[in-house]
Amino acid sequence: MLKATSYVVFGGIKMNIEQKKELLAILAQDARLAPKTIANMIEANEEEVVAQIAAYEKDNVIAGYHTMINWDVADDNLLSAMVEVNVDLHHGVSYQDIAETIYQYDQVESLYLMSGTYDFLLLTKRLTMVDISKFISKLAAIDEVSATTTHIVMNRYKEQGVVYKDIKEDGGRMVISQ
Repeated sequence: MLKATSYVVFGGIKMNIEQKKELLAILAQDARLAPKTIANMIEANEEEVVAQIAAYEKDNVIAGYHTMINWDVADDNLLSAMVEVNVDLHHGVSYQDIAETIYQYDQVESLYLMSGTYDFLLLTKRLTMVDISKFISKLAAIDEVSATTTHIVMNRYKEQGVVYKDIKEDGGRMVISQ
């Protein structure tokens, strides 16, 4: 049972901090749950839940909704790549500037500024090997990009907290070359 001790008013909705944390955690696990079900789970009323979700959407706390598809099981024969990108900053050019250039490409699914041996890590959308190669050539042509290292994703086991079960008979790796 929740103890309603500290309240924060966000977007004009009065829910306690724990309820708000639970609301976000529930939505992160299953955004298809009905507001009434969520309200019962966090001991709030349905109208508050609906209003809080709307406020989170408006303020970009909830930035979107996605369906997770196990493409390896769907067998679409496309690949994803993780690409390490090293850059050389020039006067007046920031990491933000370079990130804005890179994430404009349709092939980019996710992009992260990293610490360590490379500056950016990006995940491509699912593409053919030829399309990945063409994209890497475009990426390498950006003035500030000094090097790229490409890793092809062979199999996904867990993504965003969801474990994928591989139903292939042999349980082996996907063949990408003969």
